[in-house]
Amino acid sequence: MPIECKLVKLGLNLDMSGMVQPCNVATNESICKKENGSNYNLLNDDIQEIWNSKSRKKIIEDHKNDIRTPLCKNCWEPEEAGIKSPRQIYNEKLADLEVLENQPRIMIVKPGNLCNNACRSCNAHTSSMWYKDDHKLNHQDKDFKTYLKFFHPHKFAYKDNKLLEQRLAEWEDGIVLWDMYGGEPMIIPLNFKILDQAVVNKNAKTKDFNIHSNGMIYKDDLIKKLSKFKHSNFAISIDATGKKNDYIRYGSKWNNIISNLKKYIEDAKQYPNVCLEVRITLTPLNLYHYDETVAFFKSINVRAVGLWCDDEPWNDVRYLPTNIKQKVITKWRKTQDKDWLKEVNKYEKWLMTEPNDYNGLQNSFIEFNKKLDSVRNEKFNEVFPEYSKLFEEV
Repeated sequence: MPIECKLVKLGLNLDMSGMVQPCNVATNESICKKENGSNYNLLNDDIQEIWNSKSRKKIIEDHKNDIRTPLCKNCWEPEEAGIKSPRQIYNEKLADLEVLENQPRIMIVKPGNLCNNACRSCNAHTSSMWYKDDHKLNHQDKDFKTYLKFFHPHKFAYKDNKLLEQRLAEWEDGIVLWDMYGGEPMIIPLNFKILDQAVVNKNAKTKDFNIHSNGMIYKDDLIKKLSKFKHSNFAISIDATGKKNDYIRYGSKWNNIISNLKKYIEDAKQYPNVCLEVRITLTPLNLYHYDETVAFFKSINVRAVGLWCDDEPWNDVRYLPTNIKQKVITKWRKTQDKDWLKEVNKYEKWLMTEPNDYNGLQNSFIEFNKKLDSVRNEKFNEVFPEYSKLFEEV
């Protein structure tokens, strides 16, 4: 039976810079290209043309011909490790959803990189708050004003883009899922244009609408709007508790986030079709204390879900030295929570996997984090005293 990926057939992922991919899981090389080899960009190109492009359809054809394209390695790798991949999860969820020839049914939208956090697992492409640190770390060969020119598409691809907004309005009837990211969606105008348009659509009750936020901003009418859909998921990104979270998610204010979270919890109580949850981006930074983070949110009746980050070796837990991985697992298994222990078995498979270039990159995290500490005048060992000692023993 040929490989199939329903998400690639049904979806588009609009990148922060205005470039477009078939999905949000494929590698950066999957960006839709024109026949001359240049990248499409919503700053100048019609999204309808991108949907019909040969480069998007090429991935679908590869799957049809049972070709495991390297563009989809982020699904092949977990499958090879015995872990259910996004492709498999979406194939189950979307099994009965009809593919439309002329438009997507699923829109994953990241309308720019405007953000109020500079998370350590993030970068300047995804967050405007990263610009100064990225310039100091990687681009001191050019002045800051010149450096910023690279981010012109991030700033303007979605700003008052009338053609894009027209196409999205034309497609609205057929779209069954909006999945909104940032930057930070709560400070990006297009996020609310799309939400308000979807709320009043005749098919609103057949749609899902998801928003991913860092929780720094409270909108008193947000949950009520999300309740107008068949199902909505409001995911707040929190990576640890207290000062650990504020260190990882630079710019965050723990007390502010928890206050907003409690308000959103109250708002969501009257709407069973709105799911409020915490999303934890799992990196070497928060891995050791992940069990404590999950336990904290369980104590306040909030579901917390961990998601692997593998875009860079320093963000990828698989590159940690083996003895640190083993100590993490040992710590995790000390809990008496049976639900958590079931999760540990699943996480251990991925954690103990070693990428092909593992041997040369085991120190990636600590090396990168030291550089960032220097730029931000912070100290990992002061925020994570117990965990940091494990690296001293390597």
